[in-house]
Amino acid sequence: MNTDNTQNAQNAQADSTVDPTEIAGLADLADKATAKVVTWLTAARSDTTRGKNTGAAKRLAAVLSDPNGLDFTVGFVDRVIRTEDRDAAAKALADLGDLTPKTLSWLDQAQIRAGSALATTIPQIVIPTAKSRIRQMVGHMIVDANDRPLGKAVAELTAGGQRLNINLLGEAVLGEEEADHHLAETRRLVSRPDVDYVSIKASSVASQINLWGYEESVDYVVERLTPLYIEAAKAPKGSKFINLDMEEYHDLRLTIDVFKRLLSLPETKDLEAGIVLQAYLPDALGALQELSAFGAERVADGGAGIKVRLVKGANLAMETVHAEMQGWPNVTCASKQATDANYKRVLHWALHRENLSGLRLGVAGHNLFDIAFAHT
Repeated sequence: MNTDNTQNAQNAQADSTVDPTEIAGLADLADKATAKVVTWLTAARSDTTRGKNTGAAKRLAAVLSDPNGLDFTVGFVDRVIRTEDRDAAAKALADLGDLTPKTLSWLDQAQIRAGSALATTIPQIVIPTAKSRIRQMVGHMIVDANDRPLGKAVAELTAGGQRLNINLLGEAVLGEEEADHHLAETRRLVSRPDVDYVSIKASSVASQINLWGYEESVDYVVERLTPLYIEAAKAPKGSKFINLDMEEYHDLRLTIDVFKRLLSLPETKDLEAGIVLQAYLPDALGALQELSAFGAERVADGGAGIKVRLVKGANLAMETVHAEMQGWPNVTCASKQATDANYKRVLHWALHRENLSGLRLGVAGHNLFDIAFAHT
């Protein structure tokens, strides 16, 4: 076992012991967080200036409220929209017909089923129509990355002072050519004057990460990403930010090591950059403690700090599949309740002044109670 990982586990175990006074403080925090959520919801419901839901947003909500809705939507986006081979997209659409969400209107259901039935017969007509239809449905969440439409979208979305984290879709690359393209497109985004924050994954710039050759894989990913980070570091301070995201548990250790190597380069000393941690992994606290210490050392050495973006995690289905195929225990927390508890546990450790000397924390999630807990 890796000695650093063992130490992290010991640290996490030690920090899990909470004295009665702290328990009482946490209970008080929970009550205050709940009250904060009530305040937010009350204000939101009374806000008459909020825009109405668009037809596309309502349709997407209807899709996702169906038990098959998420599988249908992800399958449609990944296997139909993103597939360049028209015949392969047609076959995928035919397969998805049985997952048609029953929460859609009868007309939408009829169109999907008709498209599914005719996809392999007249793909030249059905596939472009299907792609156009689904783009209407998710168009308020996904932006065309080509120069002109992206520029227009960025201008509209930042008009109120908001900042954007731009993340190119399609990170699960299937070959080096696709990995080269994804990296080149991310560099193109970073070079734009209207883009100041991008996310990228190690798995999106290297199609063959082999953990049996761990050091070689780390070296390769660092080599691939170094020009991107140096380019960001050369920009005026604070004007470019790179967020190193991750997909699955097997990327955790590699992503952390790549991140630390990239931010230990002389050229990136003054670059603040970020990394994502997934709270549904029990390893999250030990990982954050390691990153907090790294950020503190960087600042003590005269460099910039780091940012950690804490999320719940979005690859539970794939982690479960991996575990079942190999006969291994699942690497994620055992339940939604355990994940929520671990998220708050990590937040509670992070939000002590002594742990933030070189660390900026991003609290990301859809759970208002988690957001309120961090806010409080």
